[in-house]
Amino acid sequence: MTSPDPHEQLVRLASDYQSAYQDAWRWFLQQGPSASNILLAGLDDSSLGSECHWRILLILRELALPSTLPAILGAFHTALASDNPIVLPGAMEALAAFPTDEAIAALASIRDRGSIDSIQHSAALLGNIADDRAVRSLASYLNHPHASVRRAAIKALQKANTPLAHKEIEQHRKIEEDPAVLGLMGSV
Repeated sequence: MTSPDPHEQLVRLASDYQSAYQDAWRWFLQQGPSASNILLAGLDDSSLGSECHWRILLILRELALPSTLPAILGAFHTALASDNPIVLPGAMEALAAFPTDEAIAALASIRDRGSIDSIQHSAALLGNIADDRAVRSLASYLNHPHASVRRAAIKALQKANTPLAHKEIEQHRKIEEDPAVLGLMGSV
C-alpha cells in the first residue's frame, strides 16, 4: 500500500464532502509536525478556497508549532484586510494557541477593525489566554461603543479570572451604563 500524497490530502481537505475532509483532517493530525510544510503551502494556494484555508488554520492550531506563527499571522492580516468571514475566525483560533505578544496584539487589533461578531470572538479568545497581557487588551474592549462587545469583554475577563481582570471589572463598574453589562458584573 502506498502512502497518501500530501497534496491530494490538501485537495481532500478542501472537499465539500464531510467524510473526505474529515479523513484528510485526521491524516494531517496523525502526521503531526512533519505535515506543517504542506499545510503552510496550502495556505498560499488560492485554488483551495477559503473553507480549506479555515480548516488548515484549525489544524495548525491543533499542532501549535511556533514555526507556523508567521504564516498564521499572515493569513490573519490578509483575512482581516479582505474581510474574509470564513478564514478570519480560523486565523483567530490559530493565533489563540500562541500566547505571544504578537498573537495577542493581532487578536486585540480586531477591536478597532473587525465586525461585531469578530470583536466578540477575539474577546473570548483573549479571555482563554488569561494572562495580564490579554487582560490589558480586554480592558480596552470595555470602552467599545457597542454594549454587546462590552458584555463579551466582561465575560472574557471573568473567564480569565486573574487579579488584574477583577480589578478591570471593578473599575469599569463605576462608569458602565448598560443594564445588561452591569448585570454581568454583579456576578463577579
